[in-house]
Amino acid sequence: MEQPLVSVTVITYNSSKTVLETLDSIKAQTYPNIELIISDDRSTDDTVDLCRDWIKKNKERFVRTEIIVPKHNTGISANCNRGEAVCAGEWIKGIAGDDLLMPNCIQDCMDYVAEHPETVALFGRVRSFGGTEEENKAMDDKFDYYLLSWTKEQLLHRLIFEGNGLPAPGFFYHRSLIDKKYIESDERIPMLDDLPKWINLLRAGVQFHFLDKDIVQYRLSSGVSTGKRSSLKYFESERLMRFYYSYPEWLKADSEEAVKRIVQEECDIYKQLLEAESDDASVIHKQRDEYQKLYERYYREYNQIVGSKAYKLGKILLKPINWFRK
Repeated sequence: MEQPLVSVTVITYNSSKTVLETLDSIKAQTYPNIELIISDDRSTDDTVDLCRDWIKKNKERFVRTEIIVPKHNTGISANCNRGEAVCAGEWIKGIAGDDLLMPNCIQDCMDYVAEHPETVALFGRVRSFGGTEEENKAMDDKFDYYLLSWTKEQLLHRLIFEGNGLPAPGFFYHRSLIDKKYIESDERIPMLDDLPKWINLLRAGVQFHFLDKDIVQYRLSSGVSTGKRSSLKYFESERLMRFYYSYPEWLKADSEEAVKRIVQEECDIYKQLLEAESDDASVIHKQRDEYQKLYERYYREYNQIVGSKAYKLGKILLKPINWFRK
C-alpha cells in the first residue's frame, strides 16, 4: 500500500523546556514515511542547539530533516509560513514546540484520507494537558467540534462574526491540492495564524473534514501555544484580525449593526482597563497610553481597508479614547 510522504513542521520559539518531548512524540509515530521540519523564530534560549543535537541522534528515523532560523524574530504567522514553504510532503501536519502528537496521529489521518479521498483539510480531536483536571477540561470544552458538521457558508459566518472555535492543533492538510495563497498564514497579523487561515480556506470553497479521534495533546503552559495569549502583541494581532476580516464584513452586512457591535466591543476593552487590579496610578496611565497607541494604529490600518467609510465610523471608534483621557 502506498504511503505518501508527510511533513511534520515544528514551530518553536524559546521552547527549550518542551521541544524534546515534542520531537520524541514525532519520532514515535507509527506512520513511517515522515520528514521533519523545524522552524524557529530566533529563540533567545538554547532551543535550536537542543533541536540540532536531537536530530543528529535521530535523523535516521526521517526521510529528511531541516531546521530554519531567520535573522530576526518575525512572529508566529511568518514562522509557520517559513516551515511550510520548504515541505516536500504531500500532506502537512503542523505542531507547536510545546505540544505532542499522539503515537498514531499521522497514521489515523492517513487512514481517514484513504477512506475519504476527497479530503484536503482535516481536523482531529485535541486533548489538553499540563494544567489541573478542571483547567484541562475547560480548555477542551472550548473546541467546538460540532462546527465541523456545518456547511461552509454557516461556518464562515460563525468564524467571521463570533471568532474561532476550531481545534487548530488538530489541523492536517494536503499541500498540493490547496492554493498557496489560501493556506498561507496572514503575516499582517503576526501572532494569530489560524483563524485568518480558516476564513481564507472557506472563502476558497474548501470543505473541512472531521476525524473523531484524539490526535494531538495541547499543552497548557506559557509556551508557543498558550503563552502568547497574555502578551500585548497577541492583543494587537486579535484587533488587527478584526479590522482585516470582521469589520469590513460587518459593514457589508449592516452598517448600523456593525457600529453597535464595534462600539460595544471596544468599550468592553476600556472597561476591563478601568477594572485592572492596580492601585498605582502611573501603571494604569502607562497602560492607557499603550492601548491608545495600538488603537490609533488599528484605525490607520482600518482606514486603508475601507477608505472613506472609515471616517464616520472612526469618529465613534475613537470616542472611548477621548473619554478615558479626561
